Amino acid sequence: MMMKKWVSSVVIAALVSAGVGHTPGMLNAATAIQIYIDNERLPSPQAPVMKGNRVLVPLRSIFEGLDANVIWNNKTKTVTATKGDQTVSMTIGSSYATISGSRVTLDVPASIIKGSTMVPIRFVTEALGEEVLWNSSAKRVDIITSSNDLSSSTVTTRVGTQYGDARDISVEFTPSQNEGGVHEYRVILVKASNSGSFNLNEARNVSYTSYTPVSRTNGKLSVTLKENTLDAAGQKIQSGTAYKVYVLTVGNDASDFSYVLSSAKDPITMNAKPAVAAASEVKIRDIANHGDGRDMEVSFKQPGTTSDITNYRIFVVKQKDASSFDVNAASRAANSYSTPVNKSSSSTITTTLSSGTRDSSGEMIKNGIPYVVYIYSASSNTNNKQHKLSGASSAITLDSATLTAPSITAVNDVNDYGNGRDIQLSFNRAGNEAKVGFYRIYVVRNNQASSFNMTEANKLGSDRYYDISKTGNNITTTLPEKLKDTSGNTIREGETYRVFVASMGNQQGGYSNLLSGASAQITLVNNSVTKPISGLAASDIQDYGDGRDLRVTFNKSSNEASVDHYRVFVVKSGNAGAFNVSIASSMNSSRYTRVNKTGGNLSVALSADARDTDGSIIRSGVSYRVFVLAVSNRGDSKLNSLSGASSVIQLSASSAQPASSVEAVVNGTNGDGRDVTVKFKKASDETGLSRYLVMVVRADEASRFDLAWANRVDSGNYTAVAKKGSDLSQVLNENTKDVRGDRLTPGTNYKVFVLSLADGKVRSENALSQPSNTFVINKAPVAVDTAVITKVENKPAENPAIKVDFNKAGNEAGLSFYAVIAVKAANADQFTLEQANALPRSQYTAVSRTGDNLSAVLDTYALDADGSTLKAGVTYRIFVLSVADGDKATVNSLSRASDTIVMEELPAAAAPQSQRTSGEHGEDSAAKDI
Repeated sequence: MMMKKWVSSVVIAALVSAGVGHTPGMLNAATAIQIYIDNERLPSPQAPVMKGNRVLVPLRSIFEGLDANVIWNNKTKTVTATKGDQTVSMTIGSSYATISGSRVTLDVPASIIKGSTMVPIRFVTEALGEEVLWNSSAKRVDIITSSNDLSSSTVTTRVGTQYGDARDISVEFTPSQNEGGVHEYRVILVKASNSGSFNLNEARNVSYTSYTPVSRTNGKLSVTLKENTLDAAGQKIQSGTAYKVYVLTVGNDASDFSYVLSSAKDPITMNAKPAVAAASEVKIRDIANHGDGRDMEVSFKQPGTTSDITNYRIFVVKQKDASSFDVNAASRAANSYSTPVNKSSSSTITTTLSSGTRDSSGEMIKNGIPYVVYIYSASSNTNNKQHKLSGASSAITLDSATLTAPSITAVNDVNDYGNGRDIQLSFNRAGNEAKVGFYRIYVVRNNQASSFNMTEANKLGSDRYYDISKTGNNITTTLPEKLKDTSGNTIREGETYRVFVASMGNQQGGYSNLLSGASAQITLVNNSVTKPISGLAASDIQDYGDGRDLRVTFNKSSNEASVDHYRVFVVKSGNAGAFNVSIASSMNSSRYTRVNKTGGNLSVALSADARDTDGSIIRSGVSYRVFVLAVSNRGDSKLNSLSGASSVIQLSASSAQPASSVEAVVNGTNGDGRDVTVKFKKASDETGLSRYLVMVVRADEASRFDLAWANRVDSGNYTAVAKKGSDLSQVLNENTKDVRGDRLTPGTNYKVFVLSLADGKVRSENALSQPSNTFVINKAPVAVDTAVITKVENKPAENPAIKVDFNKAGNEAGLSFYAVIAVKAANADQFTLEQANALPRSQYTAVSRTGDNLSAVLDTYALDADGSTLKAGVTYRIFVLSVADGDKATVNSLSRASDTIVMEELPAAAAPQSQRTSGEHGEDSAAKDI
């Protein structure tokens, strides 16, 4: 372990406030306090202690643990620690210390406790330049060294033989010492034949589908690969192929997003053979009361391919032993500890075990013990394929409780159909319902009820009873329209009945059927003038995730003259059995949809805010049944008529809608995300959409960026945008990163995607937009240095002329040439860089970079900034424009104006002007336009 740096100043501050109520001089025993350096415990002859409200730690143990040299001077009572050219020194009892010659103040003097020099914990922080943490509840001091090394080490690989795929491979490695700078680790498998050329650059470019990410944590890291793990080339891991294992450490912003690749040890090869397919959907039921294997019924689904399977073996395993039971344990078990089962032409096999069945430990199966069941697929050729073990069933405990009959709690006349639909029955489930197969309901005329018994019930045909499945709860149900009473007559109004319920024992267990007592008498009476609707149907027609998805159609009442209007009720399926005309008639208007009669059959789509009869908004994923109440126009709720329930309908949840027309516009000179504006059209339907996430992807990776990748992007690597109900525009910020966590940089090609984030309620899946146009962030502008005019004077020769002297720009890097510009003095104060940049080639004199002191001569053939030739007697001011080359510099620079100068006439004795061609008045013919 190495200490990276020492600091030369100290800021003394209290790290903790603890031990309130103790006097400053009191030493508090703290034998439980321990010291850790980079998560490794540091042994010390003296543990840290509390003094007053400060934590004191042993100086020597910590400094030597960080490779410093510590010297004690017993004569002066001074301790000195050195590390390279850095020195820390302090005297026992003194409130001062020195760090590399600088004097600092301690808020608690150094002291000696049991022969160890003790100093305040904060002094260690500042003296060593390392992070020191105090956990008062755990009584633990942690010192985190400041190493920036991200390297992981000690990569260890174990290869099993159970599966014959990547699940047999486990990788363990020591994490980076600087885990604070780690974003994640990536375990990468490379074919040994390709490993010679595998390097850091290739590791960084491995697709996210071809490595296994491992989150950072303290201590050793380990991961078992998944069945479909791919190697670095994107191919599935195969038996018989040699691989090398690497760990890529991916840094975060604390480590400048650096990458470090581990070395690889010797190649590994999976030698395990593939296995046959496993059975699935393993289930177990308690069906009898023998107290042995005969009570167990086992069922399972055969795999799709069984040609390589000889047969199956059923293993009953105590639940407490299930965690250690695997295919190897099954293969070693004696044949008498399992039940063989032959293959079947049916996809599902169901069998009952025998009285002599033993569990996997060899004990007889008995009551009171929790068991699970496994199915062992036996390979027909173990030279080619291994045996395979299924997953475990749910646990079951056999019991000896006896079966009891259900008890009827209520029977009511709830409708006015004049048939079985008018009877609603409630009953308590049978005791020990595990022994019950289902329930059977009988309607008996009152004058025959006293002689009705189970023997008579068992003789009846299927049209004279109604079977209902057990639910694990007490049951309320409405009987069907076509049910007949036990005499074979249609159930009708005016007849008095009693109702019975039988618990039909599981016949495989040999249980008898048990009949309840008779219900109270019930006589059906029709008080309704209205007639119920018919032909009721409910359908899912949209994809909003609310009532708008639900359309209800029905045929009008056969006597609609007595109907005022209809009411549509949406009832959760679990409540439908108890829903009746009385409940419907008294329901608050916010819990149904009113439908006016039209004289014809009706069809209505519900509204977005439609609610069910519980008052909840109608939504996806919930099972409903629909009822329609025909409301009497006489104002008497007793005359209303309720339809039967529709079929069960469940509105499907769906994906969010994607954003569209994504566009990235670059407009700025910051050289980062602030130059980029992302525009996009909102999703066509924002129902169930939480917000949008703007994601920037390198253009060379855009073709591989899909919804799966987008769903895995870390929260710091996208920009969240709230939905507004309109199209959106978002300017990125200075710290915007791409989806891999790298800051946006000039010169790189990017594309933008927008992820529509589902709310997880109405919408269950996110949606990804198409990519934007490719864009590149421009480099920040760089201006050339400015030239300085030193002198302007009249220098007539053949023509009147002005000579301009100027010093070159301080730094000519990125400079192409100079442009000397004459501006009429009256316009000079308003002359700007923008105007200078816009001048055509004819309106300035170009000067090349030729030395430190430069000059140009402007005569009457030269044009001023207005495009006029220079004239004697006119007052001018001169400017020099430094013109950038567009590569190293991109912005021109304009000098300050010269003093005013009036162009003078030629002396009288001067020779007459001679005609000259363009380019003879000091221009650089090689110069180009500004």
